[in-house]
Amino acid sequence: MILHESTVAKSVLLALMGVSLSTDVTEGATRNVLVGQAARSPKPPVMSELKDYMVYAQLPDGRLMGIMGRTQNGIPEAAARYSTDDGFSWSEPETLFKLPKDIGGWGLQNVFLDHGGELHLIYLNDANTGGKDLYQMRFDIWHVRSLDRRTGWQDPDIVWKGYAGSLLSVAQLRSGRILLPFCYLTPRTWANRGSGFDTFTFMGRFSSTATYSDDNGATWRQGSPELKEATPYIGADGGIEPIVIQLKDGRVWMLIRTQDDYFFESFSKDGSRWSPPRPTRIITSDSPPSLTRLSDGRIFMLWNDCLRFPYANGGRHVLHGAISEDEGRTWRGYREVARNPLVGEPPPPNGDHGVAYTVPALTREGTVVTSLSTGPGGGTYLLHVDPSWLYETRQADDFSKGLSEWSAFGTKGVEAVPNPGKQGARALQMVKPEADWPAAAVWNFPMGVKGRLRLKVLLRPGFAGARLGLTDHFSVPFDELDEIYNLYNLNIGPEGKLADGKRLDPGEWHNLEFDWDCGRSRCGVTADGRPVAVLRLTRTTAAGVCYLRIVSTADRIDTAGLLVESVDADVSESWPR
Repeated sequence: MILHESTVAKSVLLALMGVSLSTDVTEGATRNVLVGQAARSPKPPVMSELKDYMVYAQLPDGRLMGIMGRTQNGIPEAAARYSTDDGFSWSEPETLFKLPKDIGGWGLQNVFLDHGGELHLIYLNDANTGGKDLYQMRFDIWHVRSLDRRTGWQDPDIVWKGYAGSLLSVAQLRSGRILLPFCYLTPRTWANRGSGFDTFTFMGRFSSTATYSDDNGATWRQGSPELKEATPYIGADGGIEPIVIQLKDGRVWMLIRTQDDYFFESFSKDGSRWSPPRPTRIITSDSPPSLTRLSDGRIFMLWNDCLRFPYANGGRHVLHGAISEDEGRTWRGYREVARNPLVGEPPPPNGDHGVAYTVPALTREGTVVTSLSTGPGGGTYLLHVDPSWLYETRQADDFSKGLSEWSAFGTKGVEAVPNPGKQGARALQMVKPEADWPAAAVWNFPMGVKGRLRLKVLLRPGFAGARLGLTDHFSVPFDELDEIYNLYNLNIGPEGKLADGKRLDPGEWHNLEFDWDCGRSRCGVTADGRPVAVLRLTRTTAAGVCYLRIVSTADRIDTAGLLVESVDADVSESWPR
């Protein structure tokens, strides 16, 4: 995948690839404070339509500043809107400064507020090479800084020349050093892999690095060494779109997007010299994350916990949120904070219907906001996420709101219907009306290494089979490999047959309960209080269980199918107070 699929001058596309990270840390935050914050009434994520795609900075006076690129009378410029209610309403746009139009097409990538209260804007500029061959194109990095408490602006200065990838992170360390990680195009191909060990594999078309400034952006130096890792297939991009955050011990942590189903990471004492990239245990599609330091010291992460889809090696249909109290060693949440409203349509030929490339900023109230674009033909949204919502340990659904919490796109026969057992109630119905179409539904709940999942299920007479799977990541409902990658699988055969001669009688409602413990590698299953199966963990997991998958396993057509009246997940055992 080429990082820039159109010219930099197309500001909406380029705005997708910006991020603002806050590295301010309130030292001495205790677990009691964290628990107290988690105990307050959490607010679920909210997506609202947004007129302009913006990147954000929280100003010292409490206002939220949204900055965008636009063209006025043929002249490119930076403009800003302001919000006094954490982004729910905005002022009219105001011009900040003009940009020279003859240099090339400008794309605003990033913004941050430094320790002195000045704004820094990071741009890419195509140097008038748009539309040329990949290796003839340039995306130079430029920097603009405000003066006199944001009342004036310096002229743009060039930071680096070449083909730079998306600039997803910029941070000021506690020392005052400004750190800007980026990836850049190399001449590597399979025919020109490099030397030494590189001749035995393919290190990707791109490498990652970081440039840094100790004089507020007047001059820049590039860190070392070149950061690269082997790719799973020829022609892959490699390690790209790095982001950074400073840890409490002073080290800088870099996360790198790869095509290996996991983020890679590198560490530096000061941002100048980096450790060799190594894989993390954070599952992800070929998509970038974002890390935001909350005011009490916790780290908030947004990313696509997705696998097995042809676009972006897993897709970007849903965006996940998690929170860490131990500097990224462990995470909780793994909750869907946004789902693309266009996923019911086939992906467009020139992109995908995804939610990714988040641009996080903290509001005065402590929520995290980011712009989201839903791909070609879609709209632009502002997402609000309350970090305390990630501390919830239970989620339930009775389908009174239809399938709003479920993903069933790319399938047929899955819908919310009147519940024949309860007047006025609804249920999930899964049949397989056409042999060539899958029937499946996917549901997310808070992650836990231990927990219970309860379902009330009715198999209709003539039922032709289904699989109930528990796993730790999202994959599309029609994923043909889910049984292999699920953590636990319960296969229900035609007419309700289970293993060891056990059975679920069709035509009757059954209360199924899954009681899993990943630490013990087992999951007990009961039906109406009687044990019916002990499922074994299929693979190790660094996170736990956070997804239910219900899939029809009928060989052809199943017009009988099943009904689900309710589902309830509880992972409180994983997070003792």
